Amino acid sequence: MSRTTRLIALALSLALAMTALAGCAKDEPAETTDTEPTIEAETVPIKIGTLTTEDALPLWVAEAEGLFAEAGLDVEITTFQAAQERDAAFASGAIDAYMGDIMASAALEAGGSPVSMVTVMLGATPAEGRFGIVAKPGSTATTLADLAGVPIATSAASIQEYVVDGLMAGAGVAAADVKKEIVPKVPVRFELLMSGKLEAAALPEPLLSLAELQGAKLIADDTQGTNLTQTVLGVSDKYLATPGGMVTVRELLRAWDAAVDIINADPNAWRTVLVDKARLPEPLKDSYEVNIYPKAAAPTGEQVEAVLAWMRANELLTAEMGYSDLVQEMPN
Repeated sequence: MSRTTRLIALALSLALAMTALAGCAKDEPAETTDTEPTIEAETVPIKIGTLTTEDALPLWVAEAEGLFAEAGLDVEITTFQAAQERDAAFASGAIDAYMGDIMASAALEAGGSPVSMVTVMLGATPAEGRFGIVAKPGSTATTLADLAGVPIATSAASIQEYVVDGLMAGAGVAAADVKKEIVPKVPVRFELLMSGKLEAAALPEPLLSLAELQGAKLIADDTQGTNLTQTVLGVSDKYLATPGGMVTVRELLRAWDAAVDIINADPNAWRTVLVDKARLPEPLKDSYEVNIYPKAAAPTGEQVEAVLAWMRANELLTAEMGYSDLVQEMPN
């Protein structure tokens, strides 16, 4: 069943339930006019789960600047320390939406928690949300070809492993020559790299910048060509099908756009928020270049299908699934 069909089915089920309840009431004549006004559903509370990363900055700015309140929105932002905790909260219904990635969204959908990605939060262009591969301090490697056969630390079955494969393939390194060392926790990976116990590692920002600052050698990142890491806002299909759900998300994305305008006017003015909310490392607090953020727009078919193809190739996805099952284009 496609995403659109699911949403319609959920909405119809709710409508039928409301009709049944209304049928139990005493019948009274209804006043009619030739031009009945259309009453749009009101906004309803929404709970959003995020991680402690820079991707969520527009949400924090919208909250701090009163943009949610101005839009009549009741938004609760909960920060999780690990993606597994966030996903469990979403699956249980404790949160209605989350900041995540395309792979996590596909896994939730396949696992029985239908979700619709409504916007890219970071990674719409190559300049956003840098992710790269660095070699340990003192390494003689200068290109990805130099890392053929060299273990690159990453996490397994993750968007980070997807990026490693994508960068290496883009550099012409054969898949058989791409070696990986699984170190799931990014801070541990960073420490092992900087102490020379790892030859190379895949790191996201801001640890990528910190590694460079402290002597590691940047070999490649995804700021050239195709951006391989899109962070998305995923919303429960069940939430979208409730009265007010679509209206709330539409207004939420308008508030997102307003926050993006504020940030993009002077990105580095918001560095202190990242220190507070996203654990920006102390050595970077005065120098880290804050991202330019994208206006609300759903991920593209190319972005989604590339991740799904990689998941299938690595036996991480067996369910039949495509772009239309995972993405909801929001009305203006």
